[in-house]
Amino acid sequence: MFKFDQTGPKEWYIRVNENDDKDIQIQLAPSSVTNKFHIVTDFILRVAEFHGEDFSTWFVSFVTDCMDETKRAATVTKNVDVIKAYVDGYLKERAIDYDQFVDETKAKKNSILFRGPEIAGIIRLSCYLKIYSIISNSEKFSLGKNLHKTIYNRFAEDIIKTDVVSKIFDVVKTKTFRYKLTDKFMWEYIKTIQCKDIGIHIIEIFNFIMNNIIILCEEDKNPITYFVGVVDESVKWFLRSVYKGSIVYDDEISTEDIHGININNLVTYSYNDTLGRLKGIAFEKIYNELEKENASKMDRSDDTDQYIINFHNRLSTINYISPLCGCLVFPVLSKMTRITYVHFKTISGEHAAILSYYLNTLFQKVFKTEYSNFFRLLDYYPLSSPSVNTTYKVKAIHEYIDIQNRYKNFFGFNTKTLPHKILCHFVGRVSRINFSHLISGHKLPGIPLGKVESDMIRFYSLYFSGQLNDKIDELTNRMNADF
Repeated sequence: MFKFDQTGPKEWYIRVNENDDKDIQIQLAPSSVTNKFHIVTDFILRVAEFHGEDFSTWFVSFVTDCMDETKRAATVTKNVDVIKAYVDGYLKERAIDYDQFVDETKAKKNSILFRGPEIAGIIRLSCYLKIYSIISNSEKFSLGKNLHKTIYNRFAEDIIKTDVVSKIFDVVKTKTFRYKLTDKFMWEYIKTIQCKDIGIHIIEIFNFIMNNIIILCEEDKNPITYFVGVVDESVKWFLRSVYKGSIVYDDEISTEDIHGININNLVTYSYNDTLGRLKGIAFEKIYNELEKENASKMDRSDDTDQYIINFHNRLSTINYISPLCGCLVFPVLSKMTRITYVHFKTISGEHAAILSYYLNTLFQKVFKTEYSNFFRLLDYYPLSSPSVNTTYKVKAIHEYIDIQNRYKNFFGFNTKTLPHKILCHFVGRVSRINFSHLISGHKLPGIPLGKVESDMIRFYSLYFSGQLNDKIDELTNRMNADF
């Protein structure tokens, strides 16, 4: 029986006997398969041990004939069915139950579910390709691209007839798309600078899995888990190579915007880094919310990934910034983060909506049910452009006068006229907007303006008088804990 002997990073020998005269040298090409070639050799030796001398004789003859360039194409072509027969016999004897990797109770209508026979088909293809990789992964013995594709398709014909290949592609697409949500700025940067769209990267990862990674699957392990890990690591490595130690920021403030701001660029980058990290935290909370919603509604047809995709599609349509951002979200976050209010005015509608939702999660923890009619609007984004000016007048004037008489403080000044004008402007801009919920996409049927106005009168009267500073400190501590 033959054995394998590695003599260098890419150099292997097939030792046929104790003498060196029949040893076969294999120089491997640089690839992921080469880095883990022991998986291939260990499998081939297990098949040889199972089939005995018959397989060993055939294998040595097969590799020897492939060393002759004039015989190589014909040898590989006529031995495709032989390889499949040896592998099928070995796997049949092992009788691995691939249904153990499938939990159909967690599957939804749109879930990407691989059933036992489909996983078995992936493993069979992997085993065929392991034996074939002695030729396909060799620098000297490999076939031309066209013939290699033909041979590969013959090995893969059983799963090509099914939905397995498209399911693998869907796994790659869905997992990669998740990173698109949290690293949008970097993907836009890559698209602009490197002319490489996320769709191209998805295809590259898919081809990488089908041509390299699938060979390295082990017959007693779940290949789908392996594929998912490869996608995660591939995307992280790809993004890391683009970051190259630079400050992380994932929104769309261009270089021109940065140089146009009359402050130190390092300060600007620091602001951007904080905003980018805050947006990432907000995304994680939204994903958790989507997963909880999916888990609590078992009759839903969509799975969590579909919820996330729908959320992302909705996010990409946001063109307007809610007036609540200018009068509540940005001022409060400016106090909490020490980022200037002017800098918040540079962010996009999408980023503003995400920060608005995140701030409301903090408000609910700190203020409980106070100002709930007002704060719940932070979960919504405008479907139309908010008005710049308004003629609205606060209706609950008696409530306003009572609370102003109680605190008598507008940033140190005893005045009622100026806060009244500000409140009229704030409430008026909110009153005539069509809102849509950021998570569910449902339109707000109507704003309870009387309750919202009452909440805003009380909140801003306390805010302007400095009565909420302790609450702001608590909000800041909770935000820092999230970081």
